Amino acid sequence: MLRKIAICENGIDVKFRIREDGIVELERFAPAEMTEETAADQAENLAGDEMEPSKNPAEVYPVLEVNVTGKSTRDMHGYRHNAGSASCDFRYQGHQIAELAGGKELVIDLKTDSDVWAHYHMRFYDGVPVVRVYSVLENRGTERHAVEYISSFVYQNLCGEGEKPYYDKTDVWIPFNSWSCEARWKKEDLSELNLTGMMVDGYNNPGFGCNRFAYTGHSSWSSVEYLPMGICRDRERQETYVFQVESSGQWHIEYDSEHKRRLALCLSGPTEQEHGWWLDLQPGRSFTTVPAAFGVVRGDLSDGIGALTEYRRAMRRPNADDDRCHVVFNDYMNCLFGDPTEEKEKAIIDKAAAMGCEYYCMDCGWYDKGFWWDRIGQWVESPERFPHGVRALADYARSKGMVFGVWLEIEAMGEVSDFAKSLPDDWFVCRHGKRHVDNKRYLLDFRNPDVYQYCMDVVDRLVRDYGIGYFKVDYNETQGLGSDLHTESCAGAMLGHIDALHRWYEEIFRKYPDLVIENCGSGAQRMDYGMLRLLSLQSTSDQTDAVYNSYIAANVASAVTPEQAGMWVYPYEDDAEHVIYNMVNGLLLRPYMSGKVWELGEGSLALMKEGVALYKQIRGEVRRGVPFWPLGFGSLHDPVLAYGLRAGDRVYLSVFTPGADHAEIPLSFAGKSVKDVKVIYPSGERCAYSFDQGVLRVDMPQKKAARLFALTLG
Repeated sequence: MLRKIAICENGIDVKFRIREDGIVELERFAPAEMTEETAADQAENLAGDEMEPSKNPAEVYPVLEVNVTGKSTRDMHGYRHNAGSASCDFRYQGHQIAELAGGKELVIDLKTDSDVWAHYHMRFYDGVPVVRVYSVLENRGTERHAVEYISSFVYQNLCGEGEKPYYDKTDVWIPFNSWSCEARWKKEDLSELNLTGMMVDGYNNPGFGCNRFAYTGHSSWSSVEYLPMGICRDRERQETYVFQVESSGQWHIEYDSEHKRRLALCLSGPTEQEHGWWLDLQPGRSFTTVPAAFGVVRGDLSDGIGALTEYRRAMRRPNADDDRCHVVFNDYMNCLFGDPTEEKEKAIIDKAAAMGCEYYCMDCGWYDKGFWWDRIGQWVESPERFPHGVRALADYARSKGMVFGVWLEIEAMGEVSDFAKSLPDDWFVCRHGKRHVDNKRYLLDFRNPDVYQYCMDVVDRLVRDYGIGYFKVDYNETQGLGSDLHTESCAGAMLGHIDALHRWYEEIFRKYPDLVIENCGSGAQRMDYGMLRLLSLQSTSDQTDAVYNSYIAANVASAVTPEQAGMWVYPYEDDAEHVIYNMVNGLLLRPYMSGKVWELGEGSLALMKEGVALYKQIRGEVRRGVPFWPLGFGSLHDPVLAYGLRAGDRVYLSVFTPGADHAEIPLSFAGKSVKDVKVIYPSGERCAYSFDQGVLRVDMPQKKAARLFALTLG
């Protein structure tokens, strides 16, 4: 008799079936309400299942996809990863459902005949229709196995319910991302991505294809080409799926055509095919996959990202910074641009304090008197720049009521640094007998305990001697393929480095729980929830143009929670509309204050001060608000952008008109009517607007204008 494991809660219905041969399949992951039938399923849990599996050995959908050297595939597969016969070697041994703080965890134990175990973990969070999944491989046998691929999560029945086949009803959003043009989503019909019905439903077709649609993170910049996440939508059933891979390095996402007209989604860390990764699973060795998250809602893309936002809040490290949403001034962007001195800093600290900022971060350049790019690594202040020392400057900032911070690029050392030259090669990422050099930098390898400790000592010294309470940690280079020292694969070495880096951050926060660390990552080129599970802030771009920045501001809450999304507010023109536009960019995220503040008149500085004061009033709702996009994600062709947050019956909406002076924005809130609409920034409104029959109409004083609205629902 077939058996099943069923969990129906948090608005999702999750069903695994255990075949008679012991193979476990994730048969259903769909929106659901608790009914008598699903309650009975959950109560019995291992009762009989009416769904008989196919007798075709290729028509099997294992919960864990594993490819092992020396084992065949199940059928023709092209470059798809969901076809390894080794996946079918893992058979059900038992499962447990544990009650944890904030939700349940399901663990399914699987075993092969050669005594390789897999422990499949699925973590549920109370009230959140998104789960976190990872697996642990453990070789308890006597044979050695070479693993070429292992999934973090696979679901082989995506958009599989309803009357229509997946290729006639599925939309996919592709998460393009790059330096200074982050969060550029592109919507496509799945059939336009070469996953059509041509190989499935025609005369004498096999019912599946060898094609896939895939995108990949290739190196240690996890988000330089794509965000490590995705969205797809079943148009027929009005269901939206959201997912992410929580890797700070290499990762892989693919949609696959599967047997019996099924659509599969495979999420993983590095692979042999894409990254040259493989795992030498020797007896006694274990391996944990990169975690992934997957969820589904009945609703649109805003509903889907809203669910993912709540998941991100539930899974990350609890910290005071994200609870309080501190306002940070950073002296880099459109400001000092890496050329600090004691005199300059004190003048800007005065202006930041007058604005109401709570943290002050001195960015790069503080450690060297001249061109410093290729000489970093020791993190001691330049006496030429700071004749009284950084401690005196930190004390000055504290006297103005602000916590002081500095910029670090802790994973790198400059290639002409005498200190770097004095160190052994195994401190660094190496290939082919030489140190890897990228952008005039060597890359430190945190797998080396001496490297780990040296970097910890740097942090300890800066906190102790300078009184640092904030670090902006940058990362302006990549490892390429990774290191070939002490590893079976370069990708494996990179994965080991990243695991050690995450442990390093965990140790820092155990020592300094109130320390704030910003994940810059070359301006969002390592923007992922491997890092953001631990760090409270993410720099969302290095974009220096305020109007282009609004296209990022309007979309980036899809990639990171609003309260973690550091958004530059950096006026460089002494013009009211220019300052307002900058401020609106940041007000529904986490504003990073900066800009040419010494060139701004009193009116412009007053607008910045007003914006900071307003943010402090609304930041509690920013912290718990759920993002929405009444016009959909913005693209560079759009003359009007709109991004909002809803916190109960309070709604905030940023409206930008980069290419128009008039905007019309449809607004609908299920079961609620709009009782009141008003401009809350700037305080003088400076625009005409009306709300009628569900449409907000705004007449701006000019093109390239922005306003922040507040709506009350009832």
